[in-house]
Amino acid sequence: MMKYLSLPFIFLLLFSACEKEGPQMLIGAKIYEHSGSYNLLFEEWNQMGINTGFCSQELISDRDFMKEAREHEISTFVIFPVFFNPEALAQSPHIAAINRNGEVAAEEWVEFVCPSREDYRQQVVEKARHIVREHQPDGISIDFIRHFVYWEKVYPQRDPASLPVSCFDSLCLNHFLAETGITVPGELSTIPDQADWILNNHENAWTAWRSKLITSMAEVIARAAREEKPDILINIHLVPWAKEDFNGAIQKVAGQDIGALSKFSDYLSPMTYAHMVKQPPSWVHHIVEDIYIQTGGAVLPSIQVGKAYLETEFDLVEFRETMEAALQPPSSGVIIWSWERLITEPEKADLFKDIVTAQ
Repeated sequence: MMKYLSLPFIFLLLFSACEKEGPQMLIGAKIYEHSGSYNLLFEEWNQMGINTGFCSQELISDRDFMKEAREHEISTFVIFPVFFNPEALAQSPHIAAINRNGEVAAEEWVEFVCPSREDYRQQVVEKARHIVREHQPDGISIDFIRHFVYWEKVYPQRDPASLPVSCFDSLCLNHFLAETGITVPGELSTIPDQADWILNNHENAWTAWRSKLITSMAEVIARAAREEKPDILINIHLVPWAKEDFNGAIQKVAGQDIGALSKFSDYLSPMTYAHMVKQPPSWVHHIVEDIYIQTGGAVLPSIQVGKAYLETEFDLVEFRETMEAALQPPSSGVIIWSWERLITEPEKADLFKDIVTAQ
C-alpha cells in the first residue's frame, strides 16, 4: 500500500510562500484537433479562464490556429512525444526497447524505442528544433520522456516486482557495461540471465545509468529549443508516482529522476489521472506535494475529464473534487485531458468554468 506523506511543519514552510501573490495560475487544456472556428474556440477559452493550450504538432503548425491563439492571448505548448513512436517502430522494428525477458517492450498500444539509439535521439532533437524555429510556440511539452511502462493500468496494490524494466537490448547492455566497468559473468549468455544478474547485483548502477539516458535526452531537447527561442518554456510530463511508490518505480522503472529533470525545466507535469488509476481525488494533491518537496519547482498536474480504461462512472462530484485537489497549493495550475472530451460533457464544462473563474 502506498504511504502518504505526513510532514506538516515542512508543508507550513513551503506553503507560506504560496500564499503570497504570485504569477497567474496556468489553466491549460490538451487539444489534439479542432474542426471549427479557431476564433470561437479561443473566445470560449477566454470566457472559461483557459489561458494555455497544450497542442498537437498539427495544430501548432497551423498558421491560422497560432494567429488566433496569439490574438486571444492564449499561450501555446507543443506536445512533443519522444520515445513513444509507433510510426518509427513500424518502419524499423529493430529499434524497439527490449524488456528483461528479452521480448519487445510493448503492451496494448504502448511501445517504445530503445533510448540508446543515437541516430534516433538526434532525429528527435532536430525535429524539436525545427518545430520551435518554424512555429514559435510559447512552450514545448516533452512527453513520453521515460522508459517503457504502461502506467495507465498500474493500480495501487500492484506488486512492484511485476513492473517491467527495460531496455536490455545489446546496445543498452553494451553501453551500460562499458560506461560502468561492470562485467557480466561469461556463462550468462541470454538477455533474461544477464538482466537478472544486473538487477540482483548492480541495481543502483543500472538505475542511475538508465535515468541519465532519459535526463540527457530531455536536457538536449530543452537546449535545442532554447537555442531557437531563448524564452521558450519547458514542460516535462511525469509518470504520476510519488518518490517511494512501488519501491521507487518512478526512477527504477520509468527512469525519471525528478530532481535532475527539474533543473532545466520550467514545469513538471504529473499525469494525475486519479480515476483511471483507481485513486481518490485527494491523491492528485498528494502527488503535487511530493514533487514540490523534492524540487521546489512549479508543478502542473494534468487531470482527466472523462472516464478512461475503466467502466466505472466518473461523475460530476468526483470531477469537482479532482479539480479542487489539483488547484491546491503548491500547484501552479492545472491541465485538463482533454478539451475534446470536456466539450462532450457540458455539465463538467460549466463546473470547470465556475471553479477556474472563482480562483
